[in-house]
Amino acid sequence: MPLISVIVSNFNGARFLPRLLETLLAQRAVTTEIIVVDRHSTDASAAILAGFPAVKVISEPPETGLVAGYHAGSQVAAGELYFFCNEDMWFDPDCLRLLASHLDLDRRIGSADPWQWTYDGAEWIHGGTQFRPTCWAINSPHPRFAADFAVPLPAGALVPFPCAGALLIHREVYRELGGWDGSFFLDHEDIDLFLRAWQRGWKTVQVPGAKVYHAVNASNAQTLTRLNISVSRRRYVSQRANLTAIALKYFSWWAIPAALLAWPAVLLNNVAKGRWRFVLGDFAALRELARRWPAIWNFRRAHSAYIHYRPGQRFFSAPEHRLAALNPPPADAGGELPVPVCPRQANPA
Repeated sequence: MPLISVIVSNFNGARFLPRLLETLLAQRAVTTEIIVVDRHSTDASAAILAGFPAVKVISEPPETGLVAGYHAGSQVAAGELYFFCNEDMWFDPDCLRLLASHLDLDRRIGSADPWQWTYDGAEWIHGGTQFRPTCWAINSPHPRFAADFAVPLPAGALVPFPCAGALLIHREVYRELGGWDGSFFLDHEDIDLFLRAWQRGWKTVQVPGAKVYHAVNASNAQTLTRLNISVSRRRYVSQRANLTAIALKYFSWWAIPAALLAWPAVLLNNVAKGRWRFVLGDFAALRELARRWPAIWNFRRAHSAYIHYRPGQRFFSAPEHRLAALNPPPADAGGELPVPVCPRQANPA
């Protein structure tokens, strides 16, 4: 039975921690270590964590973002498998067992994606992920392909990437990929990591029976004290910069210009609607991208062989990642499913 290191990012999540930790400790037929990366919380998180002596707690500032915290946790993890998750979740008792049962390094299956419901279990919010062709998708690194995050695929079906809010990955795969890119404060960091996995032949499967219950976006209203801005404002700047960063890191040179057009398209739309706060965010995203350019260029040079062999734009059009005609939801999906809602991403800290 492999040891699973559960790495939780917590930012003032005291109201969620008891249920999260209790359901992690109640996981069946697995051995776990629980690592909470506390993001300088100012609520009762420390007192609650002190009541769980088996939990290892480390510190990381919230300004670095979700996956920088995840990576800090991975540096002290002893498990063969890593389960990354937000603090505003709780889990079905068979969640980790089912996810682990689908990993198979001989078949190059190195990661698994659970299904997600709202915290109260009333609404299904994340199932299988697939790309679909579209005229123009401003929230995708490849503007001709949009992601559907709630596709009722059967257990074990391939998906291009799991949700960064909750996923299982084998330690050796994580290390081979170089881990999360810590420059991604929030949004699209999962595409970044698993595009690298796809270039190297690693696959992700989705597991409907592995159930996660998620209070989505619980951290958006909080403040990053050192920067004196809200998480939601920092998130907007980050996600606009991240979209272009992915294209610059992985796409063939000829495919990059189309991705770059998303920035002026969003800017002009915000100007036309008088959303001046977002206009300022658009220019801040451009400045952030310029700051990150040296690291992007160095990454691109170091990974040029992968870009030549499997250029990143093909990740979005690969047949195994494309939305196709679907059968009814499988029996292990938890019964009849509602109509999928708009996808929502992981919490930032």
